[in-house]
Amino acid sequence: MPTLQTILNQLYWIKQRASYSLFPNRILEEIDPLKETPIPPEAPHIGHIAMYTTGNAGDTLLPLTVRDAFTRENPINWKGIHAHRVVNQRVLKTLQEQDGLLIGGGGLFLNDTNPNNLSGWQWSCSLKTLEKINRPLAVFAVGYNRFRGQKDFKPIFRDHLQLLTEKSVFIGLRNSGSIQAIKSYLPAQLHAKVRYQPCPTTLLHTLYSTPLQLDSTQPPTIAINTAFDRLELRLGDQYAYILKQIALACKQLSQDYKIVYYAHVKSDYQMIPYLERAHVPHSIVNLFNVPAQTIIKAYQKPSLVIGMRGHAQMIPFGCTTPILSLISH
Repeated sequence: MPTLQTILNQLYWIKQRASYSLFPNRILEEIDPLKETPIPPEAPHIGHIAMYTTGNAGDTLLPLTVRDAFTRENPINWKGIHAHRVVNQRVLKTLQEQDGLLIGGGGLFLNDTNPNNLSGWQWSCSLKTLEKINRPLAVFAVGYNRFRGQKDFKPIFRDHLQLLTEKSVFIGLRNSGSIQAIKSYLPAQLHAKVRYQPCPTTLLHTLYSTPLQLDSTQPPTIAINTAFDRLELRLGDQYAYILKQIALACKQLSQDYKIVYYAHVKSDYQMIPYLERAHVPHSIVNLFNVPAQTIIKAYQKPSLVIGMRGHAQMIPFGCTTPILSLISH
């Protein structure tokens, strides 16, 4: 029997495909930069294949920080292409018109966010179409996001990944676990092409050297984030007990610290009843569907961030804010 999460993912995929077909101009692909840099028309034209959405705090920052990691060295004319947009003949023509193509960052090596038989992962590009791409190609700061106990990728994934690696000038993965996992799908002669490339959200203090002036008279703050997508895969059948224990820990911490709950996506609000039942005094900061600057400023403020989502750890780390990881992935 399919799980509720599987059914919801399939419905999301159908809705997304219909939307992309009927309203192609409404797909978010062009984003406002975090910092303005003059771009001369003769600068290279780079197609940037990524997740473009403001519905997840991490995904809001990712395309921006990836671009700024490059443009701090050289100006670039960017062309955004949503990773879930099917690479048909029209999109392929757009890709071939660029001077190069960049894929990333984010946890794109995942099989259920955009389930498809084209590649087996989030980029909706078939094997046949990938063979036709003749532009320099790089994969930058991408993660292998398969959960413990989650079913393996479809067989097409192995073939697609091998061709992608063969064609790419750079394959950069954001953590050592992703590197080892991706190598397991590749023949030994391609292993050397898989390199470590940290997510640029961990380098925010380098990319944007504008520390926030904090009010030293305010009580020290601990920010909390938990994740509720794929809850059984994250926390197993003990998830209710684990979340209750997190709430009880927050109750104890609230004796000395102000507790603020950071919601990266709408479903993160499901933690609030646990905090309320534990009588944790807290406030809530909504970090989805907000500007990128708002997210960075929010993560400059706490004395400590206790985060479950990857980017509830990477973003504060990039802001030089101490973190404590609630590993669930």
